[in-house]
Amino acid sequence: MPILENDWIKINYTGRLKENSKIFDTTLEEVARKEQVFDEKRGYNPLLCRAGDEKFLIPGLARQLVGMELDKPLKIEIPVKDAYGDRDASKIEMVPTKKLRKANLDPRVGNRVQLAGRNGTIIWAGGGRTRIDYNHPLAGKDLVFDVTIIEQLAEVEDIQKEIISRRLPGVNLEEITIETSEEPKTVVISLPNYLIFMEGLAIAKYTLGTDLHEFLEFEVVKFQDVFDYQKKEVPSEEDPAKEEESSSEE
Repeated sequence: MPILENDWIKINYTGRLKENSKIFDTTLEEVARKEQVFDEKRGYNPLLCRAGDEKFLIPGLARQLVGMELDKPLKIEIPVKDAYGDRDASKIEMVPTKKLRKANLDPRVGNRVQLAGRNGTIIWAGGGRTRIDYNHPLAGKDLVFDVTIIEQLAEVEDIQKEIISRRLPGVNLEEITIETSEEPKTVVISLPNYLIFMEGLAIAKYTLGTDLHEFLEFEVVKFQDVFDYQKKEVPSEEDPAKEEESSSEE
Protein backbone atom coordinates (compact mmCIF):
# COMPACT_ATOMS: atom_id res chain seq x y z
CA MET A 1 0.00 0.00 0.00
CA PRO A 2 1.51 3.38 -1.00
CA ILE A 3 2.59 5.85 1.68
CA LEU A 4 0.31 8.88 1.93
CA GLU A 5 1.23 12.48 2.67
CA ASN A 6 1.82 13.11 6.40
CA ASP A 7 2.12 9.39 7.19
CA TRP A 8 4.66 8.81 9.95
CA ILE A 9 7.43 6.54 8.74
CA LYS A 10 10.99 5.42 9.50
CA ILE A 11 13.51 5.31 6.69
CA ASN A 12 17.03 4.15 6.00
CA TYR A 13 18.98 6.15 3.46
CA THR A 14 22.39 6.80 2.00
CA GLY A 15 23.06 10.20 0.44
CA ARG A 16 25.75 10.76 -2.20
CA LEU A 17 27.01 13.62 -4.33
CA LYS A 18 25.85 13.06 -7.89
CA GLU A 19 29.12 14.38 -9.34
CA ASN A 20 31.37 11.73 -7.78
CA SER A 21 29.15 9.33 -5.76
CA LYS A 22 30.88 10.39 -2.53
CA ILE A 23 28.78 9.61 0.56
CA PHE A 24 27.89 12.59 2.75
CA ASP A 25 25.41 10.85 5.07
CA THR A 26 23.90 7.45 5.84
CA THR A 27 21.75 5.83 8.51
CA LEU A 28 23.41 2.45 7.93
CA GLU A 29 26.49 1.61 9.98
CA GLU A 30 27.57 -1.19 7.63
CA VAL A 31 27.54 1.22 4.68
CA ALA A 32 29.53 3.83 6.65
CA ARG A 33 32.17 1.26 7.56
CA LYS A 34 32.37 -0.17 4.05
CA GLU A 35 32.76 3.30 2.50
CA GLN A 36 35.23 4.34 5.23
CA VAL A 37 33.13 7.25 6.46
CA PHE A 38 32.22 5.71 9.83
CA ASP A 39 32.04 8.19 12.71
CA GLU A 40 32.05 6.66 16.18
CA LYS A 41 30.72 9.91 17.68
CA ARG A 42 27.33 9.57 15.95
CA GLY A 43 24.61 6.94 15.96
CA TYR A 44 23.39 5.03 12.94
CA ASN A 45 19.64 4.54 13.21
CA PRO A 46 16.58 4.78 10.95
CA LEU A 47 15.23 8.32 10.59
CA LEU A 48 11.75 9.26 11.80
CA CYS A 49 9.86 11.61 9.48
CA ARG A 50 6.50 12.46 7.95
CA ALA A 51 6.10 11.79 4.26
CA GLY A 52 5.97 15.07 2.33
CA ASP A 53 6.85 17.19 5.39
CA GLU A 54 9.80 19.49 4.65
CA LYS A 55 10.38 20.14 8.35
CA PHE A 56 12.15 16.77 8.51
CA LEU A 57 13.87 16.51 5.13
CA ILE A 58 14.98 18.59 2.17
CA PRO A 59 12.02 19.36 -0.15
CA GLY A 60 12.96 17.02 -2.98
CA LEU A 61 13.38 14.01 -0.72
CA ALA A 62 10.35 14.71 1.47
CA ARG A 63 8.02 14.85 -1.54
CA GLN A 64 9.40 11.69 -3.12
CA LEU A 65 8.49 9.62 -0.06
CA VAL A 66 4.79 10.08 -0.83
CA GLY A 67 3.69 7.13 -2.94
CA MET A 68 6.58 4.86 -1.99
CA GLU A 69 5.93 1.42 -0.52
CA LEU A 70 7.35 -0.36 2.50
CA ASP A 71 10.60 -2.29 2.04
CA LYS A 72 10.95 -1.31 -1.62
CA PRO A 73 14.28 0.55 -2.13
CA LEU A 74 14.26 3.57 -4.41
CA LYS A 75 17.04 5.71 -5.90
CA ILE A 76 16.08 9.39 -5.88
CA GLU A 77 17.96 12.20 -7.66
CA ILE A 78 17.57 15.63 -6.08
CA PRO A 79 18.55 18.71 -8.13
CA VAL A 80 20.15 21.71 -6.43
CA LYS A 81 16.92 23.71 -6.27
CA ASP A 82 15.15 20.93 -4.33
CA ALA A 83 18.13 20.22 -2.08
CA TYR A 84 20.13 22.98 -0.36
CA GLY A 85 19.87 25.59 -3.10
CA ASP A 86 22.57 27.49 -4.99
CA ARG A 87 25.65 28.84 -3.30
CA ASP A 88 25.26 32.46 -2.24
CA ALA A 89 28.40 34.59 -2.53
CA SER A 90 27.02 37.06 0.04
CA LYS A 91 27.28 34.31 2.70
CA ILE A 92 31.07 34.21 2.39
CA GLU A 93 32.61 36.67 4.86
CA MET A 94 36.05 37.79 5.99
CA VAL A 95 36.61 38.15 9.73
CA PRO A 96 39.65 38.97 11.89
CA THR A 97 41.39 35.75 12.95
CA LYS A 98 41.70 37.10 16.51
CA LYS A 99 37.90 37.06 16.69
CA LEU A 100 37.98 33.29 16.17
CA ARG A 101 40.76 32.77 18.68
CA LYS A 102 38.86 34.85 21.22
CA ALA A 103 35.96 32.43 20.80
CA ASN A 104 38.37 29.47 21.26
CA LEU A 105 37.93 28.43 17.62
CA ASP A 106 40.73 26.90 15.55
CA PRO A 107 41.15 28.98 12.35
CA ARG A 108 42.35 26.16 10.11
CA VAL A 109 41.07 25.69 6.57
CA GLY A 110 38.33 23.06 6.42
CA ASN A 111 37.22 23.43 10.04
CA ARG A 112 33.53 23.86 10.78
CA VAL A 113 32.91 26.72 13.22
CA GLN A 114 30.02 28.44 14.91
CA LEU A 115 30.37 32.18 15.23
CA ALA A 116 27.65 34.57 16.41
CA GLY A 117 25.10 31.76 16.17
CA ARG A 118 25.97 30.91 12.55
CA ASN A 119 27.62 27.73 11.28
CA GLY A 120 30.26 27.99 8.61
CA THR A 121 33.36 26.44 7.06
CA ILE A 122 36.77 28.10 7.02
CA ILE A 123 37.91 28.25 3.39
CA TRP A 124 40.97 30.54 3.70
CA ALA A 125 43.18 31.97 6.43
CA GLY A 126 46.18 34.25 6.36
CA GLY A 127 47.50 37.70 7.20
CA GLY A 128 45.45 37.90 10.38
CA ARG A 129 42.20 37.34 8.51
CA THR A 130 39.96 34.31 7.96
CA ARG A 131 37.36 33.72 5.26
CA ILE A 132 34.27 31.79 6.39
CA ASP A 133 31.69 30.25 4.06
CA TYR A 134 28.26 30.27 5.75
CA ASN A 135 26.58 28.40 2.90
CA HIS A 136 25.38 24.89 3.71
CA PRO A 137 28.22 22.45 2.86
CA LEU A 138 25.94 20.82 0.24
CA ALA A 139 24.75 24.07 -1.35
CA GLY A 140 25.17 24.02 -5.13
CA LYS A 141 25.28 20.21 -5.24
CA ASP A 142 22.98 17.74 -7.00
CA LEU A 143 22.33 14.80 -4.68
CA VAL A 144 21.35 11.13 -4.99
CA PHE A 145 19.63 9.16 -2.24
CA ASP A 146 19.11 5.41 -1.88
CA VAL A 147 16.01 5.22 0.34
CA THR A 148 14.00 2.41 1.93
CA ILE A 149 10.91 2.90 4.08
CA ILE A 150 11.26 0.24 6.78
CA GLU A 151 8.26 1.02 9.00
CA GLN A 152 4.98 2.89 9.01
CA LEU A 153 3.72 4.14 12.38
CA ALA A 154 -0.03 4.21 12.90
CA GLU A 155 -0.47 4.21 16.70
CA VAL A 156 -0.18 7.59 18.41
CA GLU A 157 1.70 6.07 21.35
CA ASP A 158 4.35 4.65 19.00
CA ILE A 159 4.72 8.04 17.32
CA GLN A 160 5.10 9.73 20.72
CA LYS A 161 7.87 7.32 21.73
CA GLU A 162 9.72 7.76 18.44
CA ILE A 163 9.58 11.56 18.75
CA ILE A 164 10.96 11.23 22.30
CA SER A 165 13.72 8.92 21.08
CA ARG A 166 14.59 11.44 18.36
CA ARG A 167 15.19 14.21 20.88
CA LEU A 168 16.62 12.03 23.68
CA PRO A 169 18.92 9.67 21.74
CA GLY A 170 20.15 6.64 23.64
CA VAL A 171 17.38 6.72 26.25
CA ASN A 172 15.68 3.41 27.08
CA LEU A 173 12.04 3.98 26.12
CA GLU A 174 10.94 1.24 28.52
CA GLU A 175 12.04 3.51 31.36
CA ILE A 176 9.82 6.37 30.21
CA THR A 177 6.16 6.66 31.20
CA ILE A 178 3.73 8.63 29.05
CA GLU A 179 0.30 9.74 30.31
CA THR A 180 -2.19 11.79 28.30
CA SER A 181 -5.41 13.60 29.10
CA GLU A 182 -7.90 15.89 27.36
CA GLU A 183 -9.23 19.44 27.89
CA PRO A 184 -6.65 20.78 27.54
CA LYS A 185 -4.86 18.10 25.55
CA THR A 186 -1.96 17.26 27.85
CA VAL A 187 0.96 14.84 27.89
CA VAL A 188 3.01 14.06 31.01
CA ILE A 189 6.39 12.41 30.39
CA SER A 190 8.16 10.77 33.34
CA LEU A 191 11.91 10.55 32.79
CA PRO A 192 14.42 8.26 34.57
CA ASN A 193 16.62 10.12 37.05
CA TYR A 194 19.91 9.40 35.27
CA LEU A 195 18.89 11.80 32.50
CA ILE A 196 19.52 14.79 34.78
CA PHE A 197 23.23 14.36 33.90
CA MET A 198 22.54 14.46 30.15
CA GLU A 199 24.31 17.34 28.43
CA GLY A 200 21.84 19.73 26.82
CA LEU A 201 18.82 18.22 28.59
CA ALA A 202 17.02 21.57 28.92
CA ILE A 203 17.29 22.22 25.16
CA ALA A 204 16.23 18.63 24.42
CA LYS A 205 13.11 19.09 26.57
CA TYR A 206 12.30 22.36 24.83
CA THR A 207 12.60 20.91 21.31
CA LEU A 208 10.72 17.76 22.35
CA GLY A 209 7.88 19.85 23.77
CA THR A 210 7.79 21.90 20.57
CA ASP A 211 7.62 18.73 18.46
CA LEU A 212 4.79 17.23 20.52
CA HIS A 213 2.84 20.49 20.24
CA GLU A 214 3.45 21.02 16.54
CA PHE A 215 3.06 17.48 15.26
CA LEU A 216 0.62 15.87 17.74
CA GLU A 217 -1.22 19.05 18.81
CA PHE A 218 -0.64 18.77 22.57
CA GLU A 219 -1.51 22.04 24.28
CA VAL A 220 0.39 21.24 27.49
CA VAL A 221 3.61 19.22 27.74
CA LYS A 222 4.91 18.33 31.22
CA PHE A 223 8.13 16.62 32.24
CA GLN A 224 8.74 15.01 35.60
CA ASP A 225 11.93 13.41 36.88
CA VAL A 226 11.35 10.12 38.70
CA PHE A 227 13.62 9.07 41.57
CA ASP A 228 12.58 5.52 42.46
CA TYR A 229 14.44 4.22 45.51
CA GLN A 230 12.28 1.14 46.01
CA LYS A 231 14.21 -2.08 46.33
CA LYS A 232 13.01 -4.54 43.76
CA GLU A 233 12.58 -8.00 45.23
CA VAL A 234 14.30 -10.77 43.35
CA PRO A 235 12.30 -14.03 43.57
CA SER A 236 14.42 -16.75 45.17
CA GLU A 237 14.57 -20.26 43.79
CA GLU A 238 13.28 -22.99 46.08
CA ASP A 239 15.83 -25.59 47.14
CA PRO A 240 14.77 -28.87 45.49
CA ALA A 241 16.14 -30.82 48.47
CA LYS A 242 13.93 -28.85 50.87
CA GLU A 243 10.92 -29.42 48.64
CA GLU A 244 11.55 -33.18 48.71
CA GLU A 245 12.08 -33.08 52.47
CA SER A 246 8.85 -31.19 52.93
CA SER A 247 6.88 -33.58 50.74
CA SER A 248 8.34 -36.66 52.57
CA GLU A 249 7.25 -35.23 55.93
CA GLU A 250 3.71 -35.02 54.67
